[in-house]
Amino acid sequence: MFTRATAVLALCLAPLTALADPLTGSEWEPLEIAAAPFETAGDAFVRFEQDGVVFGNGGCNSFRGRYLVNGEAILFGPAASTMMACPGDIGPKETLLLQTLDKARSFARAETDLTLSDAAGDVIMRLRQRDWD
Repeated sequence: MFTRATAVLALCLAPLTALADPLTGSEWEPLEIAAAPFETAGDAFVRFEQDGVVFGNGGCNSFRGRYLVNGEAILFGPAASTMMACPGDIGPKETLLLQTLDKARSFARAETDLTLSDAAGDVIMRLRQRDWD
């Protein structure tokens, strides 16, 4: 049963939930993968939505999946992607983007910079925040 006390408790806990995941609501442009510039003719981005949903675009196809943050640890679940034919070398770059997200195990956020690292602690992706809200 939903009571007034439940509503007050939910409102009090909402800010704590938002603080637990510093990525929720942010959108990022991939700049580098494996220390190489990530450039596509399209509009590549990774957006962290509420409830652990990650959405993005690799430059041609969009993708959606799940992610989980615990402190500085991050884990991406399998992503579903559209399968449009892409011009030039965008297709392989999109594949690389998704494979790299799958390897991410930790992150570091410093203002508008986001770094993803693998299980060994090696930086595998650098991103820059695109939204300013």
